[in-house]
Amino acid sequence: SDRARITVRRGGVLVLTPAAVALLGDGAARVQVGYNPKPRAVGIRAVDDEAGGAYRLREQRNSNAKLVDGKRVFAHHGLVAEKARTYDAETFGKDIVGFVLPEAEPEPVPAAPKRKAAAKK
Repeated sequence: SDRARITVRRGGVLVLTPAAVALLGDGAARVQVGYNPKPRAVGIRAVDDEAGGAYRLREQRNSNAKLVDGKRVFAHHGLVAEKARTYDAETFGKDIVGFVLPEAEPEPVPAAPKRKAAAKK
């Protein structure tokens, strides 16, 4: 796909399409990943090699997509990625690229146990 997209794999690994990587700027090799809870936005920005908290953009086998290990960020903020989901990448300004997570789905409420009918005598 030539669209800028980011897939969150189960557990929090991020997969960026080449178009999403291009939004980070030429030669992006390391990134920082952040989260803003109000809009539920995950942001990624390219940084230099000396920046703290940086992750390396890794090659994905048999693809031209790039991988970023976002597991720690997801765990730190209590975000759960139980299955892979793909989002359109958007620019948030200040050279930050990312996506907005949908509202958290409420946990299903278990059905109340059926009560036994009182026996008639």
